[in-house]
Amino acid sequence: MEDNQRRMQFVELDIFKEFCKIVEKHNLTYYALGGSMLGAVRHEGFIPWDDDIDLGMPREDYEKFINEYYKELPKNLKIRNFKTDSTYRYYITRIQDTNYKVIEKRNKDIESFTYISIDIFPLDGLPNNKIRKFVHENRVMYHRMKMALGNFDTIDKERKRNLAEKIIISISKVIPVTKIFNPNNEKYKIDSLLKKYSINDSNFVSNMMGAYRKKEITPQSVVGMGETYKFEDTSIRGFKDYDKYLTSLYGDYMKLPSKEERTAKEHFEILRDDIDE
Repeated sequence: MEDNQRRMQFVELDIFKEFCKIVEKHNLTYYALGGSMLGAVRHEGFIPWDDDIDLGMPREDYEKFINEYYKELPKNLKIRNFKTDSTYRYYITRIQDTNYKVIEKRNKDIESFTYISIDIFPLDGLPNNKIRKFVHENRVMYHRMKMALGNFDTIDKERKRNLAEKIIISISKVIPVTKIFNPNNEKYKIDSLLKKYSINDSNFVSNMMGAYRKKEITPQSVVGMGETYKFEDTSIRGFKDYDKYLTSLYGDYMKLPSKEERTAKEHFEILRDDIDE
């Protein structure tokens, strides 16, 4: 596990560095999210037992990157999202290194390979009115649920879930939900909803397509102007008040998880690479 995971981390770090070259050249903004921010604060790099990099970009910069600036990436790096590939399951964008083929461990089928990648999430605003904010959040979550059910065959059914999700998954094992919901249609509906509110006019910065859903709604006061943190042999930008951000996601974020939980964080396994050692 350790060799496979560390090797993946180094490839992801190289992808990140290429991404940063474009960000700096065009004066774009990004922030480390979730486990990447936790890794920067607690480990000054990757969480040793984790194998991904999650970044968020304000919507305006995100659109510039996925529509134009991605073309400046090296030839082995490709972007993938629901607009570039109708078979892609997710809403977010991935920058993939096509030299490294991997398989998602939760999908046992060898045909479902992908490539080592980093994840880029768009960051959007929310209504400042409490009622409108509540309605908007739940509309997004409703369409996210329909998108997930449309991709039911690839849902990670082993992941820890709340009671409501467990009930929905149990029902979906009986009802042919993949024939009822069209995940691509739902992605476009989500896209339209998220773009309605700019972070420039909002009291919040939202990443509701992240793993923690509504928990990834962050007050502007926590984001601030951002801050630079050590990350492996380079640096990474994150929210200014990292303590409030990480506490809202993880609680006591400096406490290490059990060995069993650490093992569960390995998502991918390298099948092959096209790089001469």
